Amino acid sequence: MEQLYTWVKDVFLIIISLTFFQILVPNSNMTKYLKFIFSMVILAVILQPIVNLIDMK
Repeated sequence: MEQLYTWVKDVFLIIISLTFFQILVPNSNMTKYLKFIFSMVILAVILQPIVNLIDMK
């Protein structure tokens, strides 16, 4: 249960920090690339427990 709590906390903190960083970045040509990179980071954090389960087998 502790691992689930830690995972949810990590996902929440990553999303909040990336959203804050996205607000600080001015609108430019790089905005769509930053959104893509941020989405990949969030996806990696969300999929981390699944990858850990696969490595255990």
